[in-house]
Amino acid sequence: MLLRSLFFSFLISGLVLPVYAQKCDSSKSATAPFSQFGNIDRATITDNKNNNTWLRCPVGMTWGGSSCEGISLKYTWTEAVVVVDELNANKHEGRSDWRLPTVEELTTVVERRCFKPAIDLKAFPYSPESGFWTDTTVGGVQPRAWVVHFLNGNQYIANKNQTWRLRLIADK
Repeated sequence: MLLRSLFFSFLISGLVLPVYAQKCDSSKSATAPFSQFGNIDRATITDNKNNNTWLRCPVGMTWGGSSCEGISLKYTWTEAVVVVDELNANKHEGRSDWRLPTVEELTTVVERRCFKPAIDLKAFPYSPESGFWTDTTVGGVQPRAWVVHFLNGNQYIANKNQTWRLRLIADK
């Protein structure tokens, strides 16, 4: 229910999807080359190098056959955990083992030779220049977790009350 109510609130707000001006330096070696991915004709993509499966679209969007459609939603970290549970209960894309990736796992899809966004847009056709939550938490007084930001592919520590996007992973 949380996923549905947040989707409608964003839909009503009339957000427009951004147009990308991705820049890639072909003189640098690829860190997450398109060739490491398989099963690219559907909503999920297999990372053969790291033995896992990713949703190609951020949560809130659906696979339209050749690209992502809809609106990529943002959640607090606690809301993200609930959304993942809801997607698993509903067997999203036929699976019930989706989860937030670790910071190390999410970094494996960062394409360091690209910027704005730092990801292969053939593998992940819609990836906003935004942060994506990981399940890697940080101890301390305030609840925090790591975020990978796809503007530049860097990792940051974020307060769990901030809102960021979700790119989910499952075992191969």
